Amino acid sequence: MDKAERDHIMTRLSQTERDHFRHFIQAVRTRAAVSRLRVTARQVLSSQDRTVSPTLRAALEAVVARDEMGPQVGTYPPDFCLKRLDTEERVRLSSLRGQWPVALVFGSYT
Repeated sequence: MDKAERDHIMTRLSQTERDHFRHFIQAVRTRAAVSRLRVTARQVLSSQDRTVSPTLRAALEAVVARDEMGPQVGTYPPDFCLKRLDTEERVRLSSLRGQWPVALVFGSYT
C-alpha cells in the first residue's frame, strides 16, 4: 500500500474513528515504552476489539503495513560504498560497524 492509498483511507474516517485511531497509536507507544519486549502495531491490532468499523480497521491495517515494510530492529542494512567529500577516498559502510553510530541523511538543499 502506498502513501496515497493510506491518505485516502485516513480521509474517510469519521471523528469518532479518528479518536479511536489516535487511541490505538497511543496504545502502541505506551506498550512499547513499558514493555521490555518489542511490541509491534500488529500485536496491538490483533488484541483490539473486533467490533471496530471496516474503515477504521483499514486505517489501522495501513499503519501496520507501513511499519512492517521498513527495516527491522537488529538487522544490518545492505552494504554500500561512497566517496568521501573533497577526496577520492571511498568508504564502505560495513567498515564502520562496531566503531560508532552512522547517520545517513538524504535530501536536497537547493
